[in-house]
Amino acid sequence: MVEGSVTVVLLTTEDSPIHPIAEEILKERFRVKHITTPKPSIDEKLPGELAEADGILVRTWDITEKVIEAAPGLKVIGIHGIGVDRVDLDAAEKRGIIVTNTPLANTMAVAEHTFGLILSLLRRISSSDRLIREGRWKEARSVGKLLMNMTVGIVGFGNVGTRVAKRLRAFEAKVLAHDPYVPLERFEESGVRSVNLEDLLRESDIVTLHVPLTKFTKHMIGEQELRMMRKEAFIVNTSRGSIIDENALSLALSDGWISGAALDVFEEEPLEQDSPLIQLSNVVLTPHTAGSTDESLKRMAETAARDIAKVLGGEKPLHQYRRYLLPYPV
Repeated sequence: MVEGSVTVVLLTTEDSPIHPIAEEILKERFRVKHITTPKPSIDEKLPGELAEADGILVRTWDITEKVIEAAPGLKVIGIHGIGVDRVDLDAAEKRGIIVTNTPLANTMAVAEHTFGLILSLLRRISSSDRLIREGRWKEARSVGKLLMNMTVGIVGFGNVGTRVAKRLRAFEAKVLAHDPYVPLERFEESGVRSVNLEDLLRESDIVTLHVPLTKFTKHMIGEQELRMMRKEAFIVNTSRGSIIDENALSLALSDGWISGAALDVFEEEPLEQDSPLIQLSNVVLTPHTAGSTDESLKRMAETAARDIAKVLGGEKPLHQYRRYLLPYPV
């Protein structure tokens, strides 16, 4: 393969650009082509534009079988982020296409954002800001809750979950976690009690979700699970929107099964303006930005670009996604 004739496509949307360091790295050896669309959906022009792609670096797009078929010479798909649920992995495997991701590049950003959402819920920061701007000072002075001595349940105790636990313990919260796919030693080292999901939901004042989206975790929090939670409890989701059944969550929030929620991710993005979640005052919403800081966006772009360059240069990438090596089923 002559490197100068190899093309890498940066595929993204107008509101989610890729940090320029990715292009800087890739341009040293390959041709770089940008495809930027208003929405992450295929149109009539896209198959032709992808035809020469040997590699794709993607941030927000769904890499369907149709997208993969549009690039007959495709050898590598680099994911700008942790989750690979947007990629048709079966189609990629059939073609022998390597899929890479950036599993460590934004874990700290997600953990910090999660913590910010928890504090916003407990101290009513976002609602107080809104009420003050509306001239409702007395209403804005509503009393919040201390995180200290609260019980927080972490669902998913991987790279993000362990970092959230560390910060919670610094605030003197009691921490539970559920993750059947990590060794018990990880819980013990973190000073966290390992419990099953049902006990976690029943005992926690706050439940925070940090699991990948798979066919086994989709809607793992539905009506049955929400009804297990305390009426005073809160739920936080910075993983993937479909982990929670949003219809059940809307009902739980409006009917008082739980006290509130903080969501960075949604089943359909962007969140539609007619979503019941927007109308609820006991919800804090952010637009899938938990992992997006200046530092993490640069790190994700750099990590993804370097792994694409390795694959196209005949080397092994640092972060190849292999389903058969995962500790959990997908």
